[in-house]
Amino acid sequence: MKTSFKTCTLAAALILSALSAHASDGKSQQPHLRAYDLPDHDPIGEPPGDATPDRTVDITARETGSGYMLFDPDALHIENGAVVRFRVTNSGKLDHTFFLGSFDEVTENRQWMQEHPDMTHDAANFISIPSGETGELIWKFSDVTNLEFACLVPGHRDAGMWGVIIVHDHLASPAGY
Repeated sequence: MKTSFKTCTLAAALILSALSAHASDGKSQQPHLRAYDLPDHDPIGEPPGDATPDRTVDITARETGSGYMLFDPDALHIENGAVVRFRVTNSGKLDHTFFLGSFDEVTENRQWMQEHPDMTHDAANFISIPSGETGELIWKFSDVTNLEFACLVPGHRDAGMWGVIIVHDHLASPAGY
């Protein structure tokens, strides 16, 4: 009887520990779903609501003849508190995306997209830009931080399609680049 009870107790403990190992706070499950709203989220800012953009940043997404994929420009300086309209023009032959997030979020979202390539995004910090088209993303930067923007199509970031945003409490140059 004691052996049977110990076996059942051990089995229950193993099952409970296995279940708790798969439990999550939701941060890494479907990371694309309004990650900027999650508790303990790295500060990246937020959708601006009705605020009018302070500036527009034009970015070109393209492929090169040697197989690289890139955003131009790929480094931006933005003043903390600014509302920025990103106007992303895809001059390449392939469809691309533009995802704005912390470095960890970009990594999580890239992994998610590799595992679910047919999934569609519906988030304020993400846009799809078909070949030959232009898309817009408007964002309010509310923390001094460093962020990344990247194309989440599998393989595109690895081919060079990413950039950085440095959010300052001051700007290094009048143009903001």
